[in-house]
Amino acid sequence: MNQHGLIPIMQKKRLLNVLPPCEKVRKVFHLFRMILEELERDKAAHFATNKTYLDAQAIIIREGKQVNGEKMVGIVPGVEVGNEFQFKVELNIIGLHFYLSGGIDFMNIEGLDLATSVVASEGTGYNDIFDSNVVIYCGEGMCLKSKNPKVIEDQKMTKGNLSLVNSMITKSPVRVISGRKRMNQKRKQYVYEGLYLVKRYWEEQGPLGNNVFKFKLQRLPGQASIH
Repeated sequence: MNQHGLIPIMQKKRLLNVLPPCEKVRKVFHLFRMILEELERDKAAHFATNKTYLDAQAIIIREGKQVNGEKMVGIVPGVEVGNEFQFKVELNIIGLHFYLSGGIDFMNIEGLDLATSVVASEGTGYNDIFDSNVVIYCGEGMCLKSKNPKVIEDQKMTKGNLSLVNSMITKSPVRVISGRKRMNQKRKQYVYEGLYLVKRYWEEQGPLGNNVFKFKLQRLPGQASIH
């Protein structure tokens, strides 16, 4: 048994390659929450870090239990439209969205950066907008209303922003995950909204007075409804 008492859990929860993708995802969620509960008990006893969900994610990855461990464009095996997540790290351990500290995730395919997924948040300082099957997404870099930095810079057409433009040009689908504030709680709830296409983008003045990029994403037809 290691310092967190987690080895018995890992031994009992081996993921079998013969399982269908949806079952692999379900099992890794179950394992993640068992580890999280174990760490929470350890935290109460030994004053461990309050970021226990990050510790649980690290254990999942270290033990090789992450599923869909490589970035991909489009549908992620075992993940369904409408799936809900309590923590952003859960998006990571199933391969839905790898980038924990940013809203745009992307990968390089044959020399071209393409967006794989975005996490869009409406309200509470964010100015992304959900309207029926359309998302107006603010690009990365000083887009929050609540920030008051000493130096305010314009957003740049690099990295995640550029990957969204490339996805628009190539008509490559982008996964959209919404981050919604829970009732009476500080933490968000994340919902997988489905596949979208980037239809257009433009530049405008943001809430901080700097220039920001806005992207219009249109939901692809034929997907399950979640509203």
